[in-house]
Amino acid sequence: EDEVLGRVGVPPRLAKVFCSPLDFRAPENFVFVPLWMLRALRVAPYDVCFLTWVKLNDGVTIELQPHQDAFLRLANPRSVLENELKFYSSATRLSTISLVYDGAQYDFDVTDCVGRDGAERDAYNPERCDGVAIQDADVSLELAAVGLDAPLKKRRARADGDEEGADAEEEDDGAEDGEEASADHPE
Repeated sequence: EDEVLGRVGVPPRLAKVFCSPLDFRAPENFVFVPLWMLRALRVAPYDVCFLTWVKLNDGVTIELQPHQDAFLRLANPRSVLENELKFYSSATRLSTISLVYDGAQYDFDVTDCVGRDGAERDAYNPERCDGVAIQDADVSLELAAVGLDAPLKKRRARADGDEEGADAEEEDDGAEDGEEASADHPE
């Protein structure tokens, strides 16, 4: 078992993350991704990653767990989150994202994602997803402000519904939208 998983602020390696293209100006065979995504996949610049186009469900609810309790002491933390999340196109469950507000960096675990299939306009069919599209969607934010001092591994295990803390990887069902980046590393 990887000792890194037990340290607060060090996310476990994810098998996949979801994103959307900002533009298509990268040279052939290159993709530029944010630093949080490189860290989540545990890849370095120039590593080989496999990209797949998938359809993401529209986000209904995402739950974020702040790493720093200082974030909760801001005048209006929910407003800050709503304002800063407009720069994200999607959310990946069990990833860690960072926001910079008023010169300070705040990290958040995405502990849960609930989405709905946008194909049927009148149908309300929410389901738990590995990733959801949050851009141009009416997403409800849940702020999980409990257990800030709990070890990261235990928080992630609770979010994944596994009380034993096993690091299980789920397979993609192909029902998401966006671009999926994954990296295979020998353990």
